[in-house]
Amino acid sequence: MRLATLIVGEIILLFASILVFRSAWTLLDQYYGQSNLWAMLIIGVILSVIALVLINYEVKCELYKKNHKASK
Repeated sequence: MRLATLIVGEIILLFASILVFRSAWTLLDQYYGQSNLWAMLIIGVILSVIALVLINYEVKCELYKKNHKASK
């Protein structure tokens, strides 16, 4: 597994989760929220999906390599 790719994916996921949870929390406190909250929420969700796909892909590649080596 490319460790650097996994670390980048986790950093993106961490940053995205901050945006998502901060936005959701503030939206719960206000009925309409500030104008930037919806944008931060959407960006956070998109970054979360990208990071999870990236991490999932790398883990699948690693598992495939281990299974392929074990079968030889």
